[in-house]
Amino acid sequence: MSKEKHPKETQKKVEEQESQSEVVEKEGKKEVKPQTETDLLKERLAKSEEAAKELEDRLLRLAAEYDNYRKRTAKEFEYLVKNANQNVILKLLDTLDNFERALDSAKTSNDYQNFRKGVELIYTHMKDILNKEGLKEIEALGKPFDPNFHEAVTQAESEEHEEGIVMNEISKGYMLNDKLLRASKVVVSKGKPKEDEKEKS
Repeated sequence: MSKEKHPKETQKKVEEQESQSEVVEKEGKKEVKPQTETDLLKERLAKSEEAAKELEDRLLRLAAEYDNYRKRTAKEFEYLVKNANQNVILKLLDTLDNFERALDSAKTSNDYQNFRKGVELIYTHMKDILNKEGLKEIEALGKPFDPNFHEAVTQAESEEHEEGIVMNEISKGYMLNDKLLRASKVVVSKGKPKEDEKEKS
């Protein structure tokens, strides 16, 4: 006949097991209960979730800051585009005033020479303003045809110019700060007339 364990002994063993897994104080030092693998995984998961939350918050803040920066930059660019020509236009207002004075003068005076001189002065003044802003005329007349800077409107025979040389300039071409603004519209020489060539041969 087996002896049954005394209830007090059983309770004592349970209490001893519980006391091993709890925090006990010994000689002023704390002894932490050993963590199970599940507890460690839970702790890591909690830390990962916290780190992920911080990253998400930071990302949202960065996205909001970038959106504000993009909107601000777009407004500044729009303002610059609208007002980019303000200084040039302001400088050309004097030229406009001078043209008006010349036209008013022409209504009351028949002095063509003085009128022409006045217009030439206004033209020179206007060119100076535009040159200071980076505008340069493209040299075309008498130069070899260059499709990068010249637009051939037509070709014609010429006694004076060899084939492929610009013999006439219909409208001037311009560069703005080393960038092509408008190509020169030109007439290109075909060379001497064929009849002259036959006579030589």
